Amino acid sequence: MEPSAAERAIEYYRRRLDELVLASCERVRAADLPFYRAFPLAAMQASVKRVFEAVAADLESDVPHAYPAILSALGVQRASMGVSVTEITAGMHFGFEVVSEAFAVDFAADPDPMLFWERKRGKIAYAGVAALADAYLVAREALIRTQADEILALSTQVLPLHPGVLVCPLIGHFDRERVEAVTTAVLAAVVRHRSRVVLFDLSGVPQMDIEMADPLVGASRAVKLLGAQALLVGMRPEVARIIAALGIDIQEIPALGDLAGGLAHALALLGKQIVDA
Repeated sequence: MEPSAAERAIEYYRRRLDELVLASCERVRAADLPFYRAFPLAAMQASVKRVFEAVAADLESDVPHAYPAILSALGVQRASMGVSVTEITAGMHFGFEVVSEAFAVDFAADPDPMLFWERKRGKIAYAGVAALADAYLVAREALIRTQADEILALSTQVLPLHPGVLVCPLIGHFDRERVEAVTTAVLAAVVRHRSRVVLFDLSGVPQMDIEMADPLVGASRAVKLLGAQALLVGMRPEVARIIAALGIDIQEIPALGDLAGGLAHALALLGKQIVDA
């Protein structure tokens, strides 16, 4: 019995798989894509071969599973490495392109296997891109959340500067959630260290708005309820201008030019002073 077009296409694909892998890797190399540029050739060939073998499995299936699964795993891996979706899909495109060209040459007089390949290619590629995009998006969102948590952790550090004095460095833009996290950390530190002065260091804050200023004033009042005094230090001129332009009232929080001035003021509140050696 004569093999069907599907059987001939699948047999051809599997028989030439290693050649097609090498040709695809050469095309990716020639494109000089940034990520693949530093990819060792042997590692690239092994990775591309796994992808081609997944395609082979899906050629024999009504619904693609193997190729989307491997693209989903690649999406997670590449997202963590900072590789763009464009680069990943470019590599995929080169692989399918090489196979289509081979079918066009070797089945020029017998188009049925080539038509089978092209129909299957469309379904497999679509399913793979969809799986890749979903996995990449989830992985990037998880990475962004992790980075946001790390930034939040850095921005809620409260450090003992001197017995009775704490400093809280504020870095970047603060929304209400971040200021509330800082307030919680500061109040806990005031109680833990029995501190009487808290310096809010604004030198790392590029701008100020109502969303940040109001909770900051609230934090200073909460500190005062615990018997401590809040001070602002390191305020940039542009931040001061924004505060004045917005009419934000922070007069109840003393402001000092820099951390050294803030520490000297804090020590004065404690009845101490800095003595030069």
